[in-house]
Amino acid sequence: MKKSTFRVLSAHHHQHVHLFALIGLAASIPFNVFLASAFQILLLVNYLAEGQFGMKWQRFLNHRALWVFLLLYLLHFIGGLWSTDFAYWLKDVRIKLPLLVLPLVLGTSSPLPSKDIDRVLLGFVVAVLVSTLASLLALLGIVPVELDGFRDLSLFISHIRFSLMILLALLVVLEKLFLRDKRPDGLTSALFGFCLLWFPVALVLLKSLSVVFIALVLAVFYAGRFVAGIQDKVVRFMVLVPVLLLPLFALLYLSYAIDRFYSFDELPSAGELDATTRLGNPYKHYTDKLQVENGHYVWLYVCNEELDSAWRQASDLDFLGPTHNGNSVRGTLVRYLTSKNLRKDAYGVSQLTPEEIDAIERGVANYLYLKRFRLYPRIYEAIWEIDRYRSGGSPNEKSIVQRYLYLEAGWAIARTHLWFGVGSGDVSAAFDAHYAAVDSPLSLKWRRRAHNQFLTFLIALGIPGFLLCVFSLIAPLYLSGRASGFLSSGFLLIILLSMLSEDTLETAVGSVFVAFFYSLFILHPGESRKAESSNPGDGEAARS
Repeated sequence: MKKSTFRVLSAHHHQHVHLFALIGLAASIPFNVFLASAFQILLLVNYLAEGQFGMKWQRFLNHRALWVFLLLYLLHFIGGLWSTDFAYWLKDVRIKLPLLVLPLVLGTSSPLPSKDIDRVLLGFVVAVLVSTLASLLALLGIVPVELDGFRDLSLFISHIRFSLMILLALLVVLEKLFLRDKRPDGLTSALFGFCLLWFPVALVLLKSLSVVFIALVLAVFYAGRFVAGIQDKVVRFMVLVPVLLLPLFALLYLSYAIDRFYSFDELPSAGELDATTRLGNPYKHYTDKLQVENGHYVWLYVCNEELDSAWRQASDLDFLGPTHNGNSVRGTLVRYLTSKNLRKDAYGVSQLTPEEIDAIERGVANYLYLKRFRLYPRIYEAIWEIDRYRSGGSPNEKSIVQRYLYLEAGWAIARTHLWFGVGSGDVSAAFDAHYAAVDSPLSLKWRRRAHNQFLTFLIALGIPGFLLCVFSLIAPLYLSGRASGFLSSGFLLIILLSMLSEDTLETAVGSVFVAFFYSLFILHPGESRKAESSNPGDGEAARS
């Protein structure tokens, strides 16, 4: 009797540790990858200490979705066979280790009750909320953190991956508030209600255009599914119209932003330009330089003598030296004054506030970039980067242009290794060799990989490996019977779309983020499946 009681208590203890590790892992992902690794280790140690390997083996044999997903890790492991950089291959398989461990642990463990799944997701939402509020405090200057741009608002991890987490947390909140038969208790509902209002604002603050695009696609996807479920044809048509208008409005806004950027002042003739400043000093007009800021010509009405003198009175930074982010003080000041349609002279500098002087010192070159709660400044910056590059400017420190050059380099590498790729250990070396061979205009600091996970699959593993990787990501959603699930389908769409502009699986944060929530939403058996989908599962999950 005592032996039986001990076994029950032991099993009960392992279940508590399992849940604690899951909540800790979910809550640590937005903050610290090392803490997330510690919870993964705890989860694995508890899994091994629990035993019951016969039952776990049976779950594995019956879990076709798990087999297919594990192909993703297996392919990258095998890709080391034709790699020459063994050290880099070891680093790659170590970074991707969560894609093996977490699916195995969550996919073959005893099913968690829905209430425990909710606790895990609540831990994630609270962690994202705390992290976004910390970003807001940094923005307001309450937390003493130096911010050089919107990317620095993500205080703990990459701003793009953090934006993806905010978007996923927003989906969790929507599902809990509106798609459950029973809504959360009063305090939790109030918390989720606040998150529902705040998370979209946080996404705008982070200004990740790729994640804004993903959010738009998700909105159209969910709206389309909702419309498809309407039986009445008249009502369906009435709802379909605004759904179709959503992407149309987005395209119209983008068109407006481009038209606004290219709405230039009329270029005056030499005789129409004032020759001197208010103080009587001569202007220089560089009419051969047609760079603009907010439609105003940057290199008209420039008086370097007055700029130097006025700047020395306003700032301790050398007028001919660098800003805090390494740009030219003179160039940044001239651009900023132009953005406000001020002449580049002593009077123009006198119109700047102390906050604007501080912004220029940090490298902010346009007053629009100080408008934190608007998306247009980020769109303006992207158009400006492309325009400057097309006009012969350097591609360095221009993220949109750099991504284009990364894709160009990646496709050139892939074309020469279409069938087997370069091997999962030689991707970085292949890019280094290509940049050197073509004498890339990118400086060494900015010579990076594809920033497209699908292209990285192709480069590393060739066409067969690429197809199998894509299959291993998509097929488990259907094999597990969760294709109609709100969170499962939404999460998969988020990561697939993110892979168009990011090497989502090539960093430790991205790898654990994908592995954990893929396992939780798609591979984990049991009650969570009932909450996620009206379709029955297969194998062990269907019997649970």
